[in-house]
Amino acid sequence: MREVKPIRRKKVSEEVVEEIKRLIEQGELPSDSKLPSEKELSDIFGVGRSSIREALSMLAAARIIETRQGEGTFVRKVDLSDYIHPLVLSIVAKKEQTLHLLETRKIIELGTVELAALRADEQDLKEMKKALLDFEHQLEMGEAGVEADFAFHRAVAIASKNPILIQVFDNLSPVLKQSLDYTLYQNIGNLEKRRSVLQEHKQILVCVEKRDLQGAVACMRQHLENVRQKLLALKE
Repeated sequence: MREVKPIRRKKVSEEVVEEIKRLIEQGELPSDSKLPSEKELSDIFGVGRSSIREALSMLAAARIIETRQGEGTFVRKVDLSDYIHPLVLSIVAKKEQTLHLLETRKIIELGTVELAALRADEQDLKEMKKALLDFEHQLEMGEAGVEADFAFHRAVAIASKNPILIQVFDNLSPVLKQSLDYTLYQNIGNLEKRRSVLQEHKQILVCVEKRDLQGAVACMRQHLENVRQKLLALKE
């Protein structure tokens, strides 16, 4: 058997974080609500106050909660600037915030695809084509294709040859994958919709290959608009 890392038990403070996150997710601790005191939380969870303090520090670092001088500790309203912290990803209001992220993607990706059409080299085109083949294979296997979808959009960003745009894309990658996971899984069981996403990617690639800047931007714009329309049609 290959060498494996020993399984690490969760610390008590991490379990407290998970429980508080669950309470926020379920609306029992809504935005702007005040948390019980450290002593009350210690009694509620049946753990020591040091574990409570550590858990609260983790939640504060993730900007999920905030301490207001003389008032106590409150649940913050999560916004887009918080998204890149992994603790936040599971408690955002998926549909509403995914639409906000989509607006951000539109601003970024219309620019990156235009630059990609101008600057993409053979290696960039190879990476895009590989992502499309992987996506097609994953669809045939009945999978959502999240990783391959992400790989295609990142390949476009890399082809822009703009290090700042690439860094911005990579900074957004945790929540971008989260949103792709949310949107693509809505298409599970609907092969036509899943194939339409693949076809839209192929059209973007064709324009990039042809150095058709306007066409590449138009195809990316339509692709993101189609995603938006699918989101609007979803129930929460």
